[in-house]
Amino acid sequence: MAGPENQYDVVVVGGGINGLTAAIYLQKSGLKVAVFERKLEAGAGCCTEEVMAPGVKVNLCACNMVTMWSPAYGDLELEKFGLEMLTSSEWGMFHPFKDRSAVMFNSWNGKKQYEHFKSINEHDAEIFKSIYNILGPMFGETMQGSMFTPATQSPEDVSGPGGLGSMLRAIIPEIPENVHEMNGIDIADAVYQDEKIKTAILGNCIMAGSHPWDRGMSTMMPIIFPVLQSIHSATWTCRGGSHSLVHALASCFAAHGGRLFSGCPVDKIIMEGDEAKGIVLSEHAVFPDAEVRASRAVISNLSCHPTFRGLIGEEKLPDWVKKGVDHYKNDETVLFCNYWVLDKPPHWEGYPEEINRGYGFNYGMESVDDIRRLAHDMENDLLPDPPIVSGLSVQGFSLADPSQSPPGQYTMMSWANVPYKIPQEGGPEKWDVIRESYGDKIDALLREYNPGLMDSVVDRYCNSPLDYYRKNPSQVMGSTTSGAVSLEWYGTHRPFEGCGAPRTPFGNLYLSNSIWPFGTTSLGSGYVAASVVAEDLGVREGQDWWRHKALEPGLDVLKRRGIEIDFNIA
Repeated sequence: MAGPENQYDVVVVGGGINGLTAAIYLQKSGLKVAVFERKLEAGAGCCTEEVMAPGVKVNLCACNMVTMWSPAYGDLELEKFGLEMLTSSEWGMFHPFKDRSAVMFNSWNGKKQYEHFKSINEHDAEIFKSIYNILGPMFGETMQGSMFTPATQSPEDVSGPGGLGSMLRAIIPEIPENVHEMNGIDIADAVYQDEKIKTAILGNCIMAGSHPWDRGMSTMMPIIFPVLQSIHSATWTCRGGSHSLVHALASCFAAHGGRLFSGCPVDKIIMEGDEAKGIVLSEHAVFPDAEVRASRAVISNLSCHPTFRGLIGEEKLPDWVKKGVDHYKNDETVLFCNYWVLDKPPHWEGYPEEINRGYGFNYGMESVDDIRRLAHDMENDLLPDPPIVSGLSVQGFSLADPSQSPPGQYTMMSWANVPYKIPQEGGPEKWDVIRESYGDKIDALLREYNPGLMDSVVDRYCNSPLDYYRKNPSQVMGSTTSGAVSLEWYGTHRPFEGCGAPRTPFGNLYLSNSIWPFGTTSLGSGYVAASVVAEDLGVREGQDWWRHKALEPGLDVLKRRGIEIDFNIA
C-alpha cells in the first residue's frame, strides 16, 4: 500500500462529508490534495452500520439527506458515482397528535400543502399561500446566498431593527412590527391561529436545527419552514443508506486523482510562526509519525475545539483565540436516538391514510406549551420527561429503499432532544447507566400515539449523546451540528468572533467544520470552504464545471421523475 507523499498542495484533516467535498472541488480545480481520516472508513457523521441483526442497516446520525439540493450534487456529478436519492412519499413530514389527527407537510407540491392547511384553518392556509408566493420564486437565490456563500452577516445584522425580520416584514405584512424583539415562538403565535399548525411548524424548526426559543434566524424559521419543506425537503434517503453519500464522494475524489488515507489520525498541524505548513500523523496511524507538508493550504474538517485545542495546541493560541474557542457552545443540539426493527410496515390506525408512507415525523408535542417545556429543559440541562421527539423520526428508510432491511422487515428511528451534561443524573458518564431506561420512555411515548406500531417491534438499539461523542470526537458532547448555530454564533461569529471562518487567524489554515453554514448533508460548509480556498489560491477562475446553483440539481432530479415544482399557488 503506497504511503502518502512528502508534500501536497492541500492537506485536509478529517474525511467527513464536508472535508471530502472541499477536497474534491480543489482537486478538480487542478490542485494536488490528500485527505487524512482517523477511522478505517471515512464519513463518521454519515454512517450506516449493522448494529443489530445482519442486514439491518442503521443510519447513525445523518438521516435526512438534502444533498440533491446542493450545487455539489451537480458540480461533482455524484450520480455517476452511485448516489441515488429516494423518498417514500410526497407527504414527507407529519406531526401526529393523540386525538388521531395530524399536520402534514408536502415535499414538493405547494398547492396540496395549501389545501391541507385549509382543511385545518383557512387563515393559516392563506398565510402560507401568501408567503409561498413571495418566497417561492426567489428561494433558490436565497438558498445560494445563505448556505453556499461565505458568511457576511453578524448576529447584529439579523437581530437588530433593520435585520432579516424587518426585511421580511416589508413584503409579508403579517409579521409584527416589533419582530426584532421576538423569538420564533412569539412569531408563530403572532402569525398563525391554529394550535396544531403552530406546534407542528415549531417542532419542524427544531428538527432543522433552529431553536424557536432563540432570536435571530430562529425568529424567522416558523415563516420560512413550511415553504422550505415544500420546495427543499429533507425527507430523502440514499439507496443503501446514508453512508452511500460518503462512498460517492470518496469515489469521486479518487476518480479525479485525490488520495484518501484512512486509519491515519493526525496528531498535530505543523506551525511555523503563525502559518500552517503541514501535518504529523499519530504514532498509531497506518503510517506512524509520518510528516506531510502542505505547500499551499491545510483544511481542518474537525470541529472547533479539536482543531484549535488539539491540532494546533494551547501554547500556540493567542489569548483572544483561546477565549473564543472556549466560549463556543457545543451542546446546543444534542440528540438521543432509538432505532427499531419492525416485522410489519408502519401503519397508523385512525390517522390520515397519507402518513402510512410518510418519510419522517415528530411527536410528543401536543401544544406550544410542550415547545416551551423543551426550551426550559434544554436551557437548564434537564432531561425531558416525558421525552420530546423533534429531532426527527424516520419510518421511511425501508419504505423508500427495501435494501436497508431484510425482506419482511422495516427500520425506524426517533431522535429525542436531550441535554448532554445531565447533572441531575450525575453527569454525562451516566448516559451508559440510563440509556436503556430513557429508550423505554421513548418507546412508551410512541405507544401513546401508535400502539400497533410498537407491537410490531422485534429489536431495538439506543444511541446516547455520549455514544456519538465516543464514535466521533468532532461531535463534541454529542453535537449534531458541530457546535452552536443560535444567535450568538450566527454567521460571521461562528465559531467565534474574529476567526473569519472558513479562514482562521493562522495563515494557510482553513476550516470546513464549525463554520457557517453548519455542517449538514447539504455539503454547504465544504462548498464554502472550497470556494474561499480556491479564491485565495487563485484557482477558481476558468472552472466551467463549477457552475451549479442551489436547488437546481434537486429540481432536475424531480423533473426526471415527472415532478415539477410550481413556485406559485394560484
